Amino acid sequence: LLLDNIFYTCIDYVPLILRIVAGVIILPYGMQKLLGWFPPLGGGIGIKGTLADFKAKKVPVLIAWLVIIAQTLGSIGLIIGCLGRVAALGNFIIFAAAIVVHAPDGWAMNWTGRKKGEGIEYFILLLSILLIIIIRGSGGWSIDYWISNFTK
Repeated sequence: LLLDNIFYTCIDYVPLILRIVAGVIILPYGMQKLLGWFPPLGGGIGIKGTLADFKAKKVPVLIAWLVIIAQTLGSIGLIIGCLGRVAALGNFIIFAAAIVVHAPDGWAMNWTGRKKGEGIEYFILLLSILLIIIIRGSGGWSIDYWISNFTK
């Protein structure tokens, strides 16, 4: 069954560590867009500001809402290990699109403040982490593990 494949994971602790790291990294992005949190990190614009920002970039409203939901609920799902593959896939798509947007800014992040934008190295690292979760599942100490092993 498809649901069995979505929830299936093993007790492996590598995906556990990686999904928590990915969830903690992505959570501020979602909270900036949903609730306007974390203004010092370059966000904090809330739903209204996020929708306006995406509209200015000619991104459809439906896609903007999907980004808000995927980054907010997906990061929480990663942290607790609930629908880890789905959360990782949704965020993989979002951050793959971020690579396209940031590719003109080169490889390296804007550590010195001399570039116009950020490079793609950060996104490559995050995509690598998310890909492992897509392949391996949520790992140990996850709701997915509980569902796939104790509800049969």
